[in-house]
Amino acid sequence: MKLGLLSNMLVNPQPYWQAYVPPLFSAIAGGRTNVRIVEPPPVAWTRTTAWKSVRSQIKACDTLFWLQLSARPAASIHLASLNRLGARRTNFVIDAWKPALTKIGVAATIERFDPCFIAYLEATIELKRRFPLAKFVWLPLAANTDIFHPRKEGKPNFVFYMGRRHESLHQALLKYCEARGLKYLYSDQFLFGEELGRATSSAQYFVVSPREVIDPKTKTAFAPLPMRYFEGLAAGTRLLGPIPASGEYNALLPTDALCEVSLDGSDLAERLDRDRQNSDNQCAVDAAAALVREHHSWRRRGQQIYSYLEHGGPLDLHLMPQARNRADIAAALIS
Repeated sequence: MKLGLLSNMLVNPQPYWQAYVPPLFSAIAGGRTNVRIVEPPPVAWTRTTAWKSVRSQIKACDTLFWLQLSARPAASIHLASLNRLGARRTNFVIDAWKPALTKIGVAATIERFDPCFIAYLEATIELKRRFPLAKFVWLPLAANTDIFHPRKEGKPNFVFYMGRRHESLHQALLKYCEARGLKYLYSDQFLFGEELGRATSSAQYFVVSPREVIDPKTKTAFAPLPMRYFEGLAAGTRLLGPIPASGEYNALLPTDALCEVSLDGSDLAERLDRDRQNSDNQCAVDAAAALVREHHSWRRRGQQIYSYLEHGGPLDLHLMPQARNRADIAAALIS
């Protein structure tokens, strides 16, 4: 196999992509001489020389792999892939929300992705049912364990909450911490990289919640497992929030490393008071952090992708004991 990894870092260098592409592509390449990272530039006449180099690199590949947010990759990635129409094509769809499934499924069928990795379990199951001629494989998200890891500075903050907030939960946390003299760290800005890793490891609790995008036709949504759950545990911090309804958390991560509370904050004080009385909390978090570092890092995902492309499935995911007999999860792992 001669594998070409099509990177969008020259056209999408935003911090969002920095969290995915560099750690995953570095892990897939892993010093292998049969893997090359190709960075297509923006589509422009002034980039003719750079595009000639891209074409030359891609011509030497028999397998192409890229990441995309939803139904289609960046224009530069799509154009670059057309330079080797006879190559095996495979991609990883990060945000496979319900409204985009038809386009994702049609593209995977027509372009014969082998396979199309999907980050969300519910989306994988539905795509496999609706598009039986295509190959879909569930590949969960992960954490960059070079950034998210326990630090020697200790945990001066009681709880850390970042980004788009659920106002009821935020107010409940403010009230709870003020009444007990605890330090609540909240950032309304999205932190990235080392700054986010340090803030996460500085707290005893890290607030997490599922993301949802409503399908305008069916009025339903998926409740997948975001990266934040993996990142918080990798940083050695106990999670605070709901367990996503998709079942992915229970399949991949230990429930004793999370204090489950409602997003409306109605049960926060009662559950958090009770949770803080458990002397085994940090042991559970430490065990979960070790599990994430071993089985759910981007480094491990890169190894899993390379092994799948070289040898075929099923994907070697580490499932929790209570999830190993679930038929839907087993089906999602088989192409």
